[in-house]
Amino acid sequence: MNAVSLGPLVLSHERLHALIALAAFTAAIELAAWFWPNLARSTRRWSLIALASWGGAARIGYVLAHLDAFAGDPLSVLAFWQGGFNPVAGTFGLALAGFAAILRQPQAVRPVIAAAICAGMAYAVAVWALPVEARGRLPQVTLPATDGTAIPLADAGGRPVVVNLWASWCPPCRREMPMMMDVAASRSDVAVRFANQGETRSTIVRYLESQQLPTNGVVMDRSGVLMGGFGLLGLPSTLFFAADGRLMAVHTGEISRAELTRRIDELSRETR
Repeated sequence: MNAVSLGPLVLSHERLHALIALAAFTAAIELAAWFWPNLARSTRRWSLIALASWGGAARIGYVLAHLDAFAGDPLSVLAFWQGGFNPVAGTFGLALAGFAAILRQPQAVRPVIAAAICAGMAYAVAVWALPVEARGRLPQVTLPATDGTAIPLADAGGRPVVVNLWASWCPPCRREMPMMMDVAASRSDVAVRFANQGETRSTIVRYLESQQLPTNGVVMDRSGVLMGGFGLLGLPSTLFFAADGRLMAVHTGEISRAELTRRIDELSRETR
């Protein structure tokens, strides 16, 4: 299981790691502002500049590394909640912010650097305590398609398999599905299955028809075998299996075209 449930909110471990690091950074900045009230305003201002510099540079670095995926939908660059940050580029942006602080207000640099170190340590502890793991195998189950055909989930002709768990009532599922079906149609090196969780055939077909989406690859998991079997906490969830059936990665929440393409490329390289 690579997610935690906080009431109705489900967070992947990666997002939880980032939130813990952000909380540690904020706490360290506020502690510094309390100890040195004469530097409070400049410390807070430069801490925000540092965060914005890291986030902006990390996002730009990721987008530049996946330009093909963003070219068809430039506005998806702003969908930062889907993830997609380059830590190396972010560190470069943070260094530029630090250099600017040294030139403008050198007294604010030390607290911000100390807070960044605290954030890094908190992140390392979070990764150690809540590792991102992918364990399991593609189950040998047969699920019905919307036309009643029995589809063996593991029968992919020796190709890797991507399984997306979704439901028509789930807003992020609805947002990502057209993109995922478009990617699935363009890739012959991987089999993509869309396993609906718990809904009736009529509900599924009515939704797909209303959105003018094909039924190719859509299967019905009425009893939630996949969700329960892999200990998944929320929808959408996307599982990536190698050609030999090993579970290689789990993505909890809405996925971007760039991340989906990257994961599929990794599966293809694993198969060669």
